[in-house]
Amino acid sequence: MAGKRIAREEMVQTRERGSRAGWIVLGLIAALVIGGAAGFCAYAGSYDKVFPGVTLGDRDLSGLSREELDRLLTTENLMAGEVTVTAGGEVLGRRTQQELGAYIDGSAVAGAAWSVGREEGTAGWLKNGWTMLCGMVGADISMDLPIYYDDDALRATAAEMAALFDQEQVDGSYRLTEDGIYATKPAEGRVLDQPKLIRALTDLDGAAGTVEVPFQTSEGKDLDLESIARELNAEPSPARYDIDTGTVVEGRIGVDLDPQAARFALDAAAPGETIRLPADVTYPAMTAAELEAVLFRDVLATASTHVGGTSVRRNNVKLAGESCNGLVLNDGDVFDYNEVVGRRTTARGFGAAPAYVNGETVDTIGGGICQVSSTIYYATLLANLEIVERYAHRYAPSYITWGMDATVSWGGPEFRFRNDTGYPIRLDITYDAKNNIRVDIVGTKTDDTYVKMTYEVLGNTDYEVEYEETDELDWGTQQQKQSPYTGHNVVSYRNVYNGDGKLISHTQEARSNYKSRNEIILVGTRGKPAVGVVMPDFGGETDGSSDEPPLPDEPPLPDDGSPGLSIFG
Repeated sequence: MAGKRIAREEMVQTRERGSRAGWIVLGLIAALVIGGAAGFCAYAGSYDKVFPGVTLGDRDLSGLSREELDRLLTTENLMAGEVTVTAGGEVLGRRTQQELGAYIDGSAVAGAAWSVGREEGTAGWLKNGWTMLCGMVGADISMDLPIYYDDDALRATAAEMAALFDQEQVDGSYRLTEDGIYATKPAEGRVLDQPKLIRALTDLDGAAGTVEVPFQTSEGKDLDLESIARELNAEPSPARYDIDTGTVVEGRIGVDLDPQAARFALDAAAPGETIRLPADVTYPAMTAAELEAVLFRDVLATASTHVGGTSVRRNNVKLAGESCNGLVLNDGDVFDYNEVVGRRTTARGFGAAPAYVNGETVDTIGGGICQVSSTIYYATLLANLEIVERYAHRYAPSYITWGMDATVSWGGPEFRFRNDTGYPIRLDITYDAKNNIRVDIVGTKTDDTYVKMTYEVLGNTDYEVEYEETDELDWGTQQQKQSPYTGHNVVSYRNVYNGDGKLISHTQEARSNYKSRNEIILVGTRGKPAVGVVMPDFGGETDGSSDEPPLPDEPPLPDDGSPGLSIFG
């Protein structure tokens, strides 16, 4: 019995000894762990390098000293990547991040990396050891790298890229110069989106890469060569005197542009390129400056006639002269007397004066104005101008040399001449106190030639005397009813001489077939004696006046020989 009790006691003692041993082992293990941890924390506290597991992006900073860390974490080392900028597949340039204005705060990043595992206090002492342990077994402690950009540098870069890329829209255009017709081919406009470029650059966060920048485009307007040809194609014309403004204006350039040939040449050009179009360009023979230098420089010819007749007739002549005075004709212009003087009416101041109607002398509104047209005609002959239309009077006038007259009437015969001098001419017409009307043709003399007019009488037609009885006169008296005119067939000649007085041309100017007019004598029958009394012979003498005012104006007979009719307005 006792033996068994001892056994139980021994068993209890054995369990007690075993239990104490386990606690001892656990204590030893705990001591070892605590000691190791304390030692590890102490090691971590004395570690003078970057803790294991600390990274910056794909860079492992573990084991770097503070000096090595500071040298590494600089803009120069971390911002060395190159960025390529493109637009529409076109490379605009390559820039480093530093050139783009990117930078980092290296000291702040280095400080943050170095501070990992270096917390203060008891808790920090333990945490530092744990941090080192985690890093040693592969835990990743990643550091952020804040990237900063200089806004001014980014904007400058964007502006520089835009300057390389942007193209102003070019509309097709042309200009006519002294060297020819130049045309610019239209070109597409494009504008780089600078704000989007800046955003794309900053989105790289300092890394290298390629940035494709969006842009906007606009089409240039094409040239309508057909319309241009219609606008420009013309014969050349010299500088002209603008009659309305009284100034000299430039002439017109002659152009012959083939639209198809021009299109072919323009299509071969580069967008925006200016080329000379194939065209025939002829420039005026005279510029405005050249014309101004000689404008109205010379008196080309002068003609003067004395104005007779009634005061009304003289006033008609004066008014017609004033209508023509100062008139300017450019080269090629045609002077039309009726158009310039206008319709002769009492409202305009014209009065009734002798004129011919169907060969008879009657008072007509505007009578006498043919003296103005005749004087102008004579001056144009002496100025060697081209006569377009002229008619002789029905009867030979007394105020001007035969063959040098020009009759007119409203709605009837015209007097017209053309300025063919190559320069503007002006009519200066004056009426003096002695009743002389003078015409000066002023223009530009280009040589020393001058004109003399001559005429030849090919034949004369005598008039006859007709007697006409009338009971308005007493028996035995006579009175002239119509004065007589002798007819003349006259040829006029234009004779041109050079400055030495040598005749260089002699040409027939015109034929003037002045009609004859019979004298009509009225014979009185009032108080006629009985049959068988012989009428007295007066020997052609009458008791009426034979004086006739200066010859009135009369258009020529039509070619068929029927009586002409002169109507003055």
